[in-house]
Amino acid sequence: MLVSAARKAGTSLLRSGLLTTALILAASPVAMNLQPASAQMVSTADPDLMVLELQILQDEIIKGNLEAYNLLQPSLIVIGRRFLRLDPELWKLEKNSRAAVSFMLSGGSGSVFQELAVQGVKFTGDPNLFAGAMAYSQGNRQMALSLLLKVDPITLPVAVAGQVALAQAILISNNDPAGAQRYFDLARLMMPGTLVEESALRRQAPMVAELGDTEKFERLSRRYLFQYSSSVFASEFRDTVADVISGSDYLKKEDEWDRVFQLVSEFDEESQSILLLRLAKAALISGNTAFAVKGSAAFLDLNSDDAERVSEAKLYFSAAKASGEEWEQAISGLVEVKAADLSAGNQLIQTAAIAMANTIREWPQPETPAASEFVPYVPHVGLEEKLYDTEALVPFKSALNDADEALKEAEF
Repeated sequence: MLVSAARKAGTSLLRSGLLTTALILAASPVAMNLQPASAQMVSTADPDLMVLELQILQDEIIKGNLEAYNLLQPSLIVIGRRFLRLDPELWKLEKNSRAAVSFMLSGGSGSVFQELAVQGVKFTGDPNLFAGAMAYSQGNRQMALSLLLKVDPITLPVAVAGQVALAQAILISNNDPAGAQRYFDLARLMMPGTLVEESALRRQAPMVAELGDTEKFERLSRRYLFQYSSSVFASEFRDTVADVISGSDYLKKEDEWDRVFQLVSEFDEESQSILLLRLAKAALISGNTAFAVKGSAAFLDLNSDDAERVSEAKLYFSAAKASGEEWEQAISGLVEVKAADLSAGNQLIQTAAIAMANTIREWPQPETPAASEFVPYVPHVGLEEKLYDTEALVPFKSALNDADEALKEAEF
């Protein structure tokens, strides 16, 4: 890709001094105390090169460089102020206007270009793209959406197309997650190996899981964990993946353990331990006993020395078998787990699982209905109104009256 080639060529020249330069600029009182633009015109600076420097800083972020992450916002401020000092004629070049768009979509302030516009600076390029990027940078989502949707990212140079597609996806996703998928896909395909792809994957993966596409979720998650496992945001993404695959909706749709376990195995051992326990418990509660057994067994295979976690895994393993043919083994396993080692919630699971296993063991007893169920209901009042032939009761009433008289005269 052209972006990758350009970035590789520039990296060897810029990377070694980039962080030091950014630190100096960010801390410099000259940079922070802006002088009037007319007194500091710079005609030799290149906006395109400034944005390339910014993108190299972003590359460091996805490699896990916390220093680069902390420098991002100060660098955006410094670059914005450098833009204000440029010769206005430079903005007539379309590549520089695109650099401005890239700057704003990367988190830079659109107020820089509002100030330049007040000074009479003219920008070349698609007005919808420029104004949409400015609205996006200022948090005006409704206006940004209406303007950026008029722009087709496929018609733009690759260097900015991915950023535009990502911004479109983010803006659309709130109201139309399914419709946003095309734009997330475009962003990833146009700028692979960059913060744009990293950001797109981080947002898109949980979204497709919620839409029910578990296979795509797993594919995107594996791509992220393979390419961006060291990213500053990787820990946050792992938590998101854990929340998704241990959720009941996901477990009801998923039935291929090997594929899920392959995804889990991408985590470090500590994360695997936590995730496997969460997965086993969520699977047990949602009724996916096969996953509960395999998840808890996979945890036990890690040979953890955490006694509390081991007890928890043994509980889930045995409880998942309580309603099946291995109920005898389940009872033994459940009894072996000490209730004192379990949380209050897991103690309830233990009690319920033991009760379930015992119901499997007991011979079913037929229900004995109450005798009253076989006696027809006779209302105390209003019986005559319920009959079609009320004269049918006359002989019985006469017999009852005679019986009453006889009982009165009887001597007991």
